[in-house]
Amino acid sequence: MKKLLFLLAIIILHSCSSFKSGLTIPANETFILGESNSKNYSAELVNTSNYEVKIRGEKKQNGEYTQGFSLAPKGKAKVNVSYDEVIKFINNNNQSVKVNVKMSKEVYGMRYIKN
Repeated sequence: MKKLLFLLAIIILHSCSSFKSGLTIPANETFILGESNSKNYSAELVNTSNYEVKIRGEKKQNGEYTQGFSLAPKGKAKVNVSYDEVIKFINNNNQSVKVNVKMSKEVYGMRYIKN
């Protein structure tokens, strides 16, 4: 019984240490994540839609490109983000896309912009 309670406690603590979000990005819009964030974090991404979405990292201070890739339909990826970066989810499609995001820490500052 003690082992079962111990395992249950580990599972609960592990599940509380990450933050999950289902993200819908409207057609021809970009979602910006982490503008007010002050800590490094990682994010596991799963594109659940049938359309590609571009992932682009930029420095907060000057918009300088830091990293990027295309997340294919049904594709998965992990991205490590520095405290001084934002991550942009760019949807250049005429349909909305959905991405599941599991972050290692709570991340502050997010908004949508038109492409």
